[in-house]
Amino acid sequence: MAEVLEPATTGANGVAFELDRFEMADGERFEVNGRWFGVRGRRFIRPSLTLVGDEEQRRLLADLEHKPWAAEDGQPWEATFPYDQDEAGWNEAELNVAPDITIALPLPGAKRPRARRRGSAPASGTSPGSAAATAATTASARRREAESSEATAPPRRPRAPSPELVNARREAHRAQRELERKDAEIAELSAELERRGAKLEEVSGARDAARSAREQAADEQERLTRARGEALRLRDEALADRDALARDRDDALRLRDAALAARDEALAGRRVAIDSRDEAAAKLGSALGARDAALAERDDALAARDKVAAERDALLGDRDDAVRVRDGAVAASEKTAAEREALTATLEQLRAERDDAIASRGAAMVMRNAANTPPAYKRESNRILHFVPALVVIVIAIVVAVALHII
Repeated sequence: MAEVLEPATTGANGVAFELDRFEMADGERFEVNGRWFGVRGRRFIRPSLTLVGDEEQRRLLADLEHKPWAAEDGQPWEATFPYDQDEAGWNEAELNVAPDITIALPLPGAKRPRARRRGSAPASGTSPGSAAATAATTASARRREAESSEATAPPRRPRAPSPELVNARREAHRAQRELERKDAEIAELSAELERRGAKLEEVSGARDAARSAREQAADEQERLTRARGEALRLRDEALADRDALARDRDDALRLRDAALAARDEALAGRRVAIDSRDEAAAKLGSALGARDAALAERDDALAARDKVAAERDALLGDRDDAVRVRDGAVAASEKTAAEREALTATLEQLRAERDDAIASRGAAMVMRNAANTPPAYKRESNRILHFVPALVVIVIAIVVAVALHII
């Protein structure tokens, strides 16, 4: 059960500790509160709490929650020591904060340790440091028993001590102080031994890790050396590639300038071609309009031709004139058909046929003039038949003109 202790002090090495509270908190840790005096300029290590029993002892390290543990004179100081066992069975506790500063903290309600004869072996299973701490604890217990026996002894009549006795007492006090100092040193050495054992294990692990790290570093250095050589080679290749790329860039720039000049020329030519295309399109539109007009004229000519054929069929009564007119019309029709076929073959033939048509037109005009002067015996009787040859010649001329215009 946790209890609050009375303030305690120690004068070892001029350092004093005033204890305010030392108890078990929540059944899982020891809490120590107090004030230090005479520690100006002193450096504390990680506090340790050594629980001392009859046959064994146990060392607890302070929790890192209150780190750093440096103390100032007269200022509150606190440390917590994790502990997950029952606190019963321990006689006292020793608080160590530096190699030469160890404070004894007797547990409230703990029983005093049993005295053990000098030279007896430590309990089996304990380390040399634990045996030394146990011996120091036993010596302290013997001193406390001697003091208590002297306090309970009946008073004796004082007498003057002899010089030998005074010297012996002085030597005894000096030996006692030396023994206390040795006990403190033994406890410190045992704690230091445990710390150095743990440190040795850490150093061994660190040495193995360092050795492995050194080997890895050597491998890494070798790899980096190879990588550096490869990087230098790649750099040289990159520089060569850069120079080649610079030359290619200059060539590309020259080609680009030439391409731009060619593009400008092409654009100029394109504009000229566009203008030519627009002009050709306008001409094509005009030609299409002319073709439509020629087609309309051809249709009119065909209608007129049909009308003339009908009239010719109606005027066949006059056999002599009709035969003459028919022969001329058949010849003209055959000639017109030949001219159509020639016109569809080639343009030159069409031109030649056009010339022939013009010649035929002249002949037709002559024939028309001849036809316009009928015999005297028919002038008055049948005037309509006199105009038939002229109409046939006119129709043929129109058809030829339309065909030439279309082609």
